[in-house]
Amino acid sequence: MDFRRLEAFCKVYELRSFSRAAAELYLSQPTISSHVSTLERELKVRLFDRLGREVHPTPAGDILYRHGKEAFSSLNHAAAEIQLLQDRVAGDLFVGGSTIPANYFLPAMLAKFKEIYPDVNLSLALGDSLEIVKRVASGDLQLGVVGAEEDIPDLAFIELLQDELVIIAAPQVAGDMRSCKYEELRQFPWVMREPGSGTRKAFEKNLQQIGGDVADFNMVMTVEGTQAILSCVKSGVGLSIVSKLAADSLLQSGEVVRIECPDLAEIRRHFYCVYHERRHYFPAVRYFMAFLNEECGQQVTMTDDDSAAA
Repeated sequence: MDFRRLEAFCKVYELRSFSRAAAELYLSQPTISSHVSTLERELKVRLFDRLGREVHPTPAGDILYRHGKEAFSSLNHAAAEIQLLQDRVAGDLFVGGSTIPANYFLPAMLAKFKEIYPDVNLSLALGDSLEIVKRVASGDLQLGVVGAEEDIPDLAFIELLQDELVIIAAPQVAGDMRSCKYEELRQFPWVMREPGSGTRKAFEKNLQQIGGDVADFNMVMTVEGTQAILSCVKSGVGLSIVSKLAADSLLQSGEVVRIECPDLAEIRRHFYCVYHERRHYFPAVRYFMAFLNEECGQQVTMTDDDSAAA
């Protein structure tokens, strides 16, 4: 139903006159008559009885007026709430995190942000980097914090943090070995993250620099999630490569040991904030971007064009 027609109908109802309604809405009387006639055709019912110069609403007209006024009232409330939302940090904030961010630093950041801005309703979704990026691209999530960039139109990636990847093994698997050559390394049984993960992509990129490939490794298991990888390694299933941030406590306790490989360059990867350049972002999202900037020590901001894009 066209709101302009509904507005014309309501004005005629209130003033009991097509001509006065036309004057008040700065429209011609034929336009007002056309709007009301169109509504009557759409609803298949007469809304007014026209008795000479007098206009009397029918029972159907009474019903439409009552609901029409409720609709306009709801729209006015919506406009007021939206204005309030633009003036303060409030509303829903849907953030996605890949495995490491979602498990090791995003929860603390979100909790701190909630303390500062209690009127923001927070939701954190988990997935591998590719899954989170796709959900940001589809509009399902407002922001993502991931461990790999993807070439998807209209998405912007801003570097937040660096992370080191380390090769780990259970003590019973490694024995006295703390360093080995690449050829030896790939002979061990390996537990790998799934192909969409940022960890695996960073490892594959590093291997390419020396002409290597994960296909050359003795891969006994593919596992989704860092915690599951750590459990497999602790149990002696095989070696793996993981975030140092995730493995630190196990390395400190001696439950796993680090294996160096001089043939491989130091493996570092980055965590990125990903957002859609064509979405409009209310203050809650923009303030969280600024908060990430402060917490991570990087310039994490959207341009004016980004934040106002339709």
